[in-house]
Amino acid sequence: MKTLRIAAVAAAAITAAGMSHAATVDFSEFNEGDVLGAGTVLGGGVVADISAVGGVAQAVVFDTASGTTSTGNDPDLTSDFTNIEDAGDVRDFGNALIVQENATGGPDDLASGGVLTFSFLSDIFLDELFLLDSAAGTVATLLADGNIVASFTLTDDNDSDTGQSATNNKFTLLDFGGATGDTLVVDFEDSGAIGQIEISAVPVPAGLPLLLGGMGAFAWMKRRKKA
Repeated sequence: MKTLRIAAVAAAAITAAGMSHAATVDFSEFNEGDVLGAGTVLGGGVVADISAVGGVAQAVVFDTASGTTSTGNDPDLTSDFTNIEDAGDVRDFGNALIVQENATGGPDDLASGGVLTFSFLSDIFLDELFLLDSAAGTVATLLADGNIVASFTLTDDNDSDTGQSATNNKFTLLDFGGATGDTLVVDFEDSGAIGQIEISAVPVPAGLPLLLGGMGAFAWMKRRKKA
């Protein structure tokens, strides 16, 4: 009986180790102007290959604080941002992620649109995606094995593009409801940025097969002892 109790404790430990941990991806661990690419660690056990289409084909960290090089280039990505659907929901997003327009001059999002793609190294649960200053026609899509799991297209009702003004900037919150996938694609119609992602890794208890084999051995030893 003692042996089986030890095995049960081991099972619980391995299962706990494989449980997912939610992460708020807000790009705060990066510096303004950083280029994010292959093997980017996003927190909570989530790792992604990040790529960009458009401009100089780089996914670049943009600092939304007033007075930075970033907001000097693009004032309509200056914090604070107001929820397009709730005027009482005002947030400072700190760093954001953009499609870089120019090879020089610091972070500046591509005004003519662009695509950011997150190819996750393992399956993820996607809860919420926050888009900044993103125009109607922008599309955010979660895929699994190349198949669409969930997709949102911004309409006039959730268009948060406020032109070049440094004030009264807007954000759009997209609720994916914990959908499971392996690729996130954001196709911006015009300028725009990803301000935050609420995400978690799908748990994979890698030690479970070994544990089950060990428990089988324990059971065999117990039966042999009785015999």
